Formats: sequence, C-alpha cells, structure tokens
Amino acid sequence: MPRTRVSYEMREKARALRVHATKGESLLWYELRDLKSIGIKFRRQCPIGPYIVDFACFGVKLVVEVDGDLHEHEKGKRHDAVRDAYLRSLGFDIFRVDEPDVINSAWHVAQVVKGKVELMSGDPTRPLRGHPPLEGEGDVGAPQSMRF
Repeated sequence: MPRTRVSYEMREKARALRVHATKGESLLWYELRDLKSIGIKFRRQCPIGPYIVDFACFGVKLVVEVDGDLHEHEKGKRHDAVRDAYLRSLGFDIFRVDEPDVINSAWHVAQVVKGKVELMSGDPTRPLRGHPPLEGEGDVGAPQSMRF
C-alpha cells in the first residue's frame, strides 16, 4: 500500500483518540500489543485515508474495530457501512467486536484476532511460536456471547 501524507489535524486527532481511548480499546490494546512478540504488529488509532481506525495490522491488512453504543444506531450503521466499503476498497478486512465483549474478555478477543491474522498470513498450520496448548488448555471458558 503506498504511503499517503497524513495531515497535521488528522495526526492530532489520532493522538487525542489514543489519549482518550475507551475502556474496551484500552483493554484490547493491552492484549494486542503483546502479540508483537510473535511477529503480529498492530497500530492503534491509526489514520487510513479520511478515517481513523481503532487498530490496524498492516502485515495482513486487517482492521479491528471496537464498537460501542453509537454503532448500534441507524446513523452509526450507515457511517460504518461507508467507512467499511472504503477500507475494503483498499484491500483491508474489517473485524468488528462489541465493546462489552472486549470488556468481559479482552484476552479471548485478542486470541480470535490472532487466529484471524494467522489465517490471513497464509499458513495457519504453522504455529508462530512455542508449543500447542496442553490438554485442557485453550479456548475453554470463552464467553458465549461474543459476536465474531
């Protein structure tokens, strides 16, 4: 993806969004930044064109959005549809998760995101590091209400 110049105003807005992140965004960022140790790098509150996305993994062109109450209203849904169409036109895949799901279990959401990145990277059978979980470990206990 060719780099584009980001305006001063857009950089300042992104910086302000990082400082004033929602609880869900803060919790998910805490988990996503740990994935850097296995080669999965995310940026938070990252400008892409005229939009600022919550999290972006440019390695596989994945955008992760934490949706709060505003996204449930008709105006928010219309805005998201236009925004998602723009991002998809640039080759990004968009993964949306409800903020309550992140607040209830940010680690599990990050594991789903990690799995998605691994699938998108082209070799889901190759573990990124370490050993597979021991018997009885893994996704046991993941909240049933998550909308993935």
